[in-house]
Amino acid sequence: MALQIMVQLDSYYENKMMHKMKAIVVFLTLLILYGCQESRNTIAKQAFSNFLEYGQYKVGFKTLFVSDVSRPAVPYADWSGKLYPEDEITEARNLPIHIWYPTNTITELLPYRHFVNLIARKAQNEVSQKKDSLAEHIFAYQTNELGRKTDLTDKEMEILLQLGTGSSLNAEPIQQKFPLIVFPNGSSPANQSVMCEYWASHGYIVAAISLKGQFSSVIDASVKGLEVAVDDLEFALQKLFELPNVDGNQVALVANAIESSFCAGLASRNEKIKALVSLEGGFLSRYEQDILSKTSFYDPQNLSLPILAIYAPHPNISPGYIDDLKYSERYFAHFPGMSEFHFLNYGVFEAYVPNIIGKPKGEVRKGFKVASEITLWFLNAKLKSQAEQLTGLYTNGIPERYKPTVDSLFKKQGFDPPPNMAQLKNIFVSKGMDGIDSVYQSQLAQGDRKPFSMSFYNDFRNWLAWKKDPEYKNRLKLYQFAVESYPNLAENNYRLAYYLKLNGQEETAMAYYEQTKKILPLDSTLTREQKKRIEHYMAEDLQ
Repeated sequence: MALQIMVQLDSYYENKMMHKMKAIVVFLTLLILYGCQESRNTIAKQAFSNFLEYGQYKVGFKTLFVSDVSRPAVPYADWSGKLYPEDEITEARNLPIHIWYPTNTITELLPYRHFVNLIARKAQNEVSQKKDSLAEHIFAYQTNELGRKTDLTDKEMEILLQLGTGSSLNAEPIQQKFPLIVFPNGSSPANQSVMCEYWASHGYIVAAISLKGQFSSVIDASVKGLEVAVDDLEFALQKLFELPNVDGNQVALVANAIESSFCAGLASRNEKIKALVSLEGGFLSRYEQDILSKTSFYDPQNLSLPILAIYAPHPNISPGYIDDLKYSERYFAHFPGMSEFHFLNYGVFEAYVPNIIGKPKGEVRKGFKVASEITLWFLNAKLKSQAEQLTGLYTNGIPERYKPTVDSLFKKQGFDPPPNMAQLKNIFVSKGMDGIDSVYQSQLAQGDRKPFSMSFYNDFRNWLAWKKDPEYKNRLKLYQFAVESYPNLAENNYRLAYYLKLNGQEETAMAYYEQTKKILPLDSTLTREQKKRIEHYMAEDLQ
């Protein structure tokens, strides 16, 4: 390279001595720059996460740069809400999918820098110093926002960027099908790469995707934000199912923070999802349960898959907030010395940059390892039918090697779920309301005190209204079930009173009208307008 530069310089300078002096300067400059570049791209001999017990497979990594052309592009925004205009104009919603997978071949191991730089890349050819600088700025900014008292220094940043991973870029995948794990995060793949790599080494295809908001790259913590995120996840699933080594019948979702609620939203409407892991975060909070409950699909009848909920001390987090998910087998593990984001790569980075997101409360690297292992055992049990380790863990108590990292392990068994709406309609067609009664009684017999959700009663009532219940007898029976299950809901009492009146049982109907009047002001499930509407209907009924 230096010789080529000297030849070029000859054409510009007539004086040989001047030429030689300048050539030497150029050569030395290039030598220094080359050395810096070599240092910048140094490939470590081993993964910085090698304290984990990796599996039998080597790990390949690749990125699918895909775009959802049915939706428009959104600009980048930071967590403060500031928008950053971009140089290039795109017409589609860019959703790169980052994938770790089993391989038998190994080439050079990627530096962690590769995962950080992918934060800002939307297309295969977007490789530039400007993009990389933006990605590193995003990573540093987000790290600082997670609890650091001082900003991440350039030296600390470089320490992290030069760490070696256990993944090889574009290695040849093993030609067989593996279960799929989808692990979204707003800064994919930089924030969750360690666990993704670890699970891939144990025989999984693991995919990371950055979920976005409706109008910018930042997710929206709202009902609308959840719906937009579910759209992103469904798009990613469609692309992943096209890969020849993905087993589309064995799919799990793993997520941290609010993404865990977004994943629950997807699981509640897609039966292809066979397991859900909430890796600490808002899924166990009242706030996010309120968001979920306002969506169309999220109710206990629609979420009957096994759930692992890993959680850490937080005033707004409690396993009790998912007690109503009674058809899900729920596993819980409490980590007293961890915090929410230590279950991401930050739990490992603590060993290289102390207090990277604030002073930890315990041994976060150990906590990270234990959480990775428990999650692997859960996934093995639910996707590979390898339940021995998970069963032993939740039967024999906390292993000594887990203490004091884990101080609580417990499981809540789920009921067998009732038939879905299509099946219940078919039961009604063939057996009438007696068939629905049989299902109801069967659920009660196993201890399920509320066999059907309120959304079922509303939807089934509307379905019966179309030529299936001219004498209102079926709806009368339906709302006898509803009042028995939800006696304190005013709408149920009103509708039962109305159907009793239509069936000539006026004395009994009056009792339920009176009960409706009594509980209506106390019913927090109704808006003021809904309460006024019920009052109006009752007044008309009783004229």
